[in-house]
Amino acid sequence: MIELLNAGLTLELTVINTYFLNARMLDNWGLPRLGQVFYDLSIAEMKDADEFIQRILMFDGHPNVQKLGAIQVGEDPEEVLRLAYDGEQEAIALFNAGAEECHALGDHATALYFETGARDEERHADWLEGQIDAIARVGAQNYLAQHLDPSSGPA
Repeated sequence: MIELLNAGLTLELTVINTYFLNARMLDNWGLPRLGQVFYDLSIAEMKDADEFIQRILMFDGHPNVQKLGAIQVGEDPEEVLRLAYDGEQEAIALFNAGAEECHALGDHATALYFETGARDEERHADWLEGQIDAIARVGAQNYLAQHLDPSSGPA
């Protein structure tokens, strides 16, 4: 069980760092509205990581906060969205597999935790997919223009 939970923790820690970096890169590219979305996602993922840590500790395990997966860095806003979508799909698969394994082991409470996590990641993936679809429909320039904030210039 602890191994499954640590796999989830590793994924969450990786996503926290990825989304935080995405937020700052988008801010730097002049897209603070989109940057704020990724910043908020990074905070939400941090709360998820905290829940993994608490569950691991409940089982008297040792949370592995030193392990991270590869951080996928997009070279432009479109690639940031695509990579984030791919990462959410990976999380959904991991959480669904974790839930199945927990059910097989008879730990339905931890399975429910993984199932809840999968639903959260599905909401993130759905939003990201919508943004990717919007770019395809209106074009990157029109989409990105909606994420500019002219009031965020130097004082």
